[in-house]
Amino acid sequence: MPLIGNWLVAQRLVTTTLYNLLRFLFITVQRIYWQLNGTAKKLREARLPQNYERSAQVLNVVLRYKFCRLLRTKVQNFLCTHNRFENPRYIIDNENVTLMTINEHDAVFCETKDKGRRTVIQSGPIKM
Repeated sequence: MPLIGNWLVAQRLVTTTLYNLLRFLFITVQRIYWQLNGTAKKLREARLPQNYERSAQVLNVVLRYKFCRLLRTKVQNFLCTHNRFENPRYIIDNENVTLMTINEHDAVFCETKDKGRRTVIQSGPIKM
């Protein structure tokens, strides 16, 4: 029997709280790991204009969660691991890449490789 009404909201609040806790722990461990293996330094360097050719960071999605399907998808809905850096041209050259969201610093694209498996591509500095 599916949950309805207040029970559904209560269940979603509990799962959202657990997801946010997991995300906090995951991001904390990931930042430490990226500092140790050099990915954090490469990320800072990728934002420099002279490194445009390798400024798109490709991330693999480990987990995704949304409170409600009707809400806008945000980067916070995903737990991702670093895959590699690419030329931003990669986004234009692949038909299966879609713009997911954009903010004042980044454009985030989503690429579907296999059914049910997503790769997030975060393209660095936006020039407007």
